[in-house]
Amino acid sequence: MLKFVTNSAEETRQLGIKIGEKLKSGDVVAMFGSMGMGKTAFTHGLAEGLGIDQKQVSSPTFALVHEYNGKHTLYHFDMYRIESWDDLYSTGFFDYLDYGGILAVEWSENIENALPEDSIRIHFEKGESEFQRIITIDGGADFENTCN
Repeated sequence: MLKFVTNSAEETRQLGIKIGEKLKSGDVVAMFGSMGMGKTAFTHGLAEGLGIDQKQVSSPTFALVHEYNGKHTLYHFDMYRIESWDDLYSTGFFDYLDYGGILAVEWSENIENALPEDSIRIHFEKGESEFQRIITIDGGADFENTCN
C-alpha cells in the first residue's frame, strides 16, 4: 500500500495525472472517501494523465456515469445514490467492465461487494489541515516510482 499526502486540490490533481499516466485498459480505480475529500479533483488528474481535457470532467452525480475519450476511454461513475443491486444494475456498471476502458468510480464504498478483485483502491482522508489529504493506494501498477 502506498501513502501520499497532498496539501491542495491542485496537488491532488497532480497525483491523479501521475496515476492516470500509468493506467491501462480494463483498470478499475475505486475511490473511497467522504464528500469534499478530493475524489473529483483526483479524477480531473486521471483524465489529464490519459490525454483528456480535464476541463470537460465533471462529477456525474445525477447522470451516474460520464464517458471521456483520450488515450483510453475513461468511464467516470458516481455511486453516491446507489443503494441496491437493482440501482447498480441500472447504471450499466457490469457492462462497462467489459468495454475495455478505464473505470473511475467515486463512492465505491456503496458498491464494494461488486468491485472486481483486482481494482485499484484509493482512499481519501482529511489530513491535519483544511486542505491536506491523505491518499492511500492499494493495488494496480507500480505507482511508487512515478509519484515521487
